[in-house]
Amino acid sequence: MTNFIRRAQEQSIANATPPLAVVIIGPRRCGKTTLLKELVKQFSGTVRWFNCDLRKHVQLLQPETTGDVEAILRMSPIIVIDEAQKVPGIGNVLKLLVDANEQRQDPVRLFVTGSSSLQLSCGVKESAVGRFKERKMWPFSMKELADHWNWGYVQEHLENFMIFGCNPQVIQNFDEAPETLINYREGILFRDLLQLVELRRISQLTDLVTKLSYRIGSIINYESLGAEIGLSRLTVQRYIDLLELCNIIKIVPSYSRNLDNEMKKGKKIYFTDLGIRNALIEDFSPFSSRPDAGAIWENFFFMERLKMHDFSLDRKRLFFWRSKENKPKELDFIEVRDQEMQAFECKLSPKAQANPGEAFRKAYPDCPIHVVTPENALRFFGMPSPT
Repeated sequence: MTNFIRRAQEQSIANATPPLAVVIIGPRRCGKTTLLKELVKQFSGTVRWFNCDLRKHVQLLQPETTGDVEAILRMSPIIVIDEAQKVPGIGNVLKLLVDANEQRQDPVRLFVTGSSSLQLSCGVKESAVGRFKERKMWPFSMKELADHWNWGYVQEHLENFMIFGCNPQVIQNFDEAPETLINYREGILFRDLLQLVELRRISQLTDLVTKLSYRIGSIINYESLGAEIGLSRLTVQRYIDLLELCNIIKIVPSYSRNLDNEMKKGKKIYFTDLGIRNALIEDFSPFSSRPDAGAIWENFFFMERLKMHDFSLDRKRLFFWRSKENKPKELDFIEVRDQEMQAFECKLSPKAQANPGEAFRKAYPDCPIHVVTPENALRFFGMPSPT
């Protein structure tokens, strides 16, 4: 068996036809470059690979004339721009390349990766709207690992994935995972954010991320967080938005539609990889002995469902639900697409039940509620039902 673990988005990326560019967004070290190196093998022709960690390659991607743009496209029938957020004005560069590519009799294949959405959101989506297809990439999903090994392997190592995460560097060597993750935290975690945005209070950013690490699954109050760290509410909000754009965290909003007493503007925060989260608090103790096991399980389930929806492009969105009362009722997650919805309650005990209250059941009578535990979760991660 090959060491390369196939990715769920591989065919979707390969099937995207020129002249449009394919932009792959995901955290650093989640396997974007490895995927493209494997994927381009299926196409005929040479590959021109721009590694934008290299200044020389960045300079080559700064065309000043239409002739310069055409010269780039003539380099190869397949062009990869890796870590494209390092290229100044990358949105306009892609616009020029795709516009010129549309005029070619044999348009080249353009693949672009970015470890953050900072410039690729602010630059590409404004400058190159309609000229690219975006695909999200995350650390390995349970379905991808099961397709490579099997579902028994996934169940056996489920607790390791919750403690050490699912990045390629850790999944095949859990013994060295703590050192790998600590080194990532120290040298790589904030690299894109610091390179692309001027931040004056780096230590307070670190304090904020550490505090968020202890509050996964809890409703976040920007003002109280700011008071603890010594930042304004607006600065805390800006930092959290930047952390999400860098794919370090995901913000989950509250869901409301029918009830007056539903929380309407609440936010929870989860980490895109639990190995990174546990490195931030320097706690790699076993899942079975952890006081934060419930929060870890909730974070893990959320990211697995998010990966499924991003990979399948099914347009389902994730929320949490909570009522506003002295003893509020809550559901961990609600998935919504159009008028269809289903809810999930994450529990550690197989005997636990969901209790959203009668008000929720009356307002949303057609919404099924699933209680998900580490023992029954694989079917919610893509494992086929037994025949």
